[in-house]
Amino acid sequence: MKILPLFGRRMLRVPILAAALSLPAAASADFLAVSHNMLHLGQGSKGIPNYVADKNAYVRSLGRWPGNGLPQVTFLQEVMKEADEAAVTPPGGAARFSALKGNTSYLERYGDLFVNDAGGRLAILCHADTAPLVSRGATVQRPPEATLISDNSSGTARLVWFLDYHATFGKSGAKGRRAEIAEIGNIVKRLTTAIPAGCPATSPAAVVVGDWNIDASDAAIRQLATNAGFARLAFTPNVKTSLNPHGNLTSSYDHFVWDDSQVQVTLAALPPQPACGTSVSVVAGVLTPVSYPSFRRNCSDHVGIAAIVHVR
Repeated sequence: MKILPLFGRRMLRVPILAAALSLPAAASADFLAVSHNMLHLGQGSKGIPNYVADKNAYVRSLGRWPGNGLPQVTFLQEVMKEADEAAVTPPGGAARFSALKGNTSYLERYGDLFVNDAGGRLAILCHADTAPLVSRGATVQRPPEATLISDNSSGTARLVWFLDYHATFGKSGAKGRRAEIAEIGNIVKRLTTAIPAGCPATSPAAVVVGDWNIDASDAAIRQLATNAGFARLAFTPNVKTSLNPHGNLTSSYDHFVWDDSQVQVTLAALPPQPACGTSVSVVAGVLTPVSYPSFRRNCSDHVGIAAIVHVR
């Protein structure tokens, strides 16, 4: 399934619906990618006993989703300095946190969890802090952490970058956020055209994933695609994923954004597992709890997103 270019406003929601309704069986060269804003992972929550330990247990099960037979890479936002890599490492997998990021007193990390399949065909080749790739004079509050992934199942390594991103929020307002998102496109362009320090290679394929604090149909996403040199911009999902304190869905903030000429991203469906005081399944690419208030109280003010990825 190809997702068509999204440059015309009247076309913006068509590929999202198509992705949600078409969940093809995974091919041998596919892997599962999950993204989740974890709401101050590592910090406690007043009045909730065992909050840190229980949320760590959720992250471990998130990183190896029951019923998923594919290799899995999970990207986390809002990983705090108190978080412990060992405490969130999924069974048989690995966890890695970035350096602290931020240009104010508020600092957070990015995190990734990695679980391979029995054949060991997937590999993380390197991580790159994209701060050196920010244009002079531009501001990116938390420059993405880039992860270069290699899929060797076809006999030839297919490489793809994932950029884990948490957009600025608050005082900068929408204007600052749009400028930052557009700059992410320049970062992608530099990352995909030159090998960054500490990495063995690069790739023209890139997926930006995370908490954008903005609807994916916003013009800033289109500007990102232009700056990055995407031939066919695509994004999914674009549905409400953030939760207010009462557990009500409020905003469409969490998305995969990519060039469909290089990568195919298809929304996943996964069976339920007990988590966060409720049960959570993946429906049309969105982690869907039976009780949103329980999920908000025990885990996060965002639900995660999940997709099957194929490098073309």
